[in-house]
Amino acid sequence: MTAKAYDVLRVAAGEIGYSRWDDPEEGTKYGRWYAEKHGAYFGSSGVPFCAMGVSWALDQVGMEPPGGAFAYVPAGINAARSAKRLLADVEDAQAGDLVCFDWDDDGISDHVGIVEANFGDYLQTIEFNTAPGSGGSQGNGGGVYRRTRDWDSVTAVIRPAYDQSASTVGDITEDGYWGPRTTAALQEVLGTPIDGVVSSQEVENRPLMPACTDGWEWKTDPDGSAVIAAMQTRLGVPSDGIMGPATINALSARYEIEGDGTLSDPSLTVAALQAALNNGGF
Repeated sequence: MTAKAYDVLRVAAGEIGYSRWDDPEEGTKYGRWYAEKHGAYFGSSGVPFCAMGVSWALDQVGMEPPGGAFAYVPAGINAARSAKRLLADVEDAQAGDLVCFDWDDDGISDHVGIVEANFGDYLQTIEFNTAPGSGGSQGNGGGVYRRTRDWDSVTAVIRPAYDQSASTVGDITEDGYWGPRTTAALQEVLGTPIDGVVSSQEVENRPLMPACTDGWEWKTDPDGSAVIAAMQTRLGVPSDGIMGPATINALSARYEIEGDGTLSDPSLTVAALQAALNNGGF
């Protein structure tokens, strides 16, 4: 079975905030999973879990890294090389690739994450077993966090065998419900990182948008979403990244639909958006 890169990124994004220090069981959830097939040691407390975490994320969508799940980063790199899934240059890294680092600066790769986006001289990643910032251990920080990494810190890039029938654009059911496929297509068209998730939205607005289903993150103190901010810029409304009545009405007006500040169940506005995305536009 193969999946698209955004499927894996959606799984990984859902793990952000996990901490081994808060896990009530021995070891980590990723180590316990790996231990089921590879031995009890990996489920023990203190075992580094970055590679097991990315292997777990791929497994959740029916995939595995090239050569199989791994716990030791150099072994994953060697397996990818044998499978001809190792990229020659970090500048070719794209969403869903596995990216490796050498934080000990000893010539041996010791950490791996998943690329969310390549911004030309740095990467945005989701990493297992890192710290939330530069102050803690980058390769054994105990948590799952979104990070940015300079190109020159990268030692290897691995590309899993994703489904390359690729683009979500043109492949959305125009049913008026806004889920991960609609989000991923909008992200693709607007050029923001593709993970199928509308992140950090105001929970008080949720009742206004029953058409927004899976893949929406609702929070009491939201930071906003890059794809919503990009959409707001295109609509000519303030780009705070938060979907609310003004943005909804502007989106409805784009498709010549009378807006009422809501996305109903189902929504004509969402269906019109889906039709536009299926035609490769917005």
